[in-house]
Amino acid sequence: MNPIAIIHSIVALVIIGVSLPLVMRKIKRNQWYGIRIPEASKSEERWLEINQYAGRLMVCWGIVLFITAGIGLLLPKKYWIIYAFSGLAVILVGLGVVTTLIFRYAAWTKKGFKVTR
Repeated sequence: MNPIAIIHSIVALVIIGVSLPLVMRKIKRNQWYGIRIPEASKSEERWLEINQYAGRLMVCWGIVLFITAGIGLLLPKKYWIIYAFSGLAVILVGLGVVTTLIFRYAAWTKKGFKVTR
C-alpha cells in the first residue's frame, strides 16, 4: 500500500473532522480554532457565518482529498511518485481555492449581499 496515500487519507479525515464543528456553528469566537480573518472577528454572527461557509468548503476539499487518496491506494508501486506529485497538487490547489473563496465570501457578504445556499 502506498504510504503517502495513507497519510493523505488520514489528513483528509482530520480536515473533515475539524471542519464539521464549524459547519454546525459549534465553535464560538476564540483565539485558536476557526477561520481567523479580520471580517470574521467583527461580531459573533459574522464569525459563525464565515466559519460555517469555510467549514463546508473544507469538508468538500477533504472529500476530494480522500477520493484522491483512495485512488492512490489502488495504484501499483511504479505510479507512486506520480501520485505523490498529483496528491500534492490536489492539496495545494484545494487550499488555494478554499482560501480564495473564503475571502471572496467574506467580502461579498460584508457589503450586505446575501448568498443563497
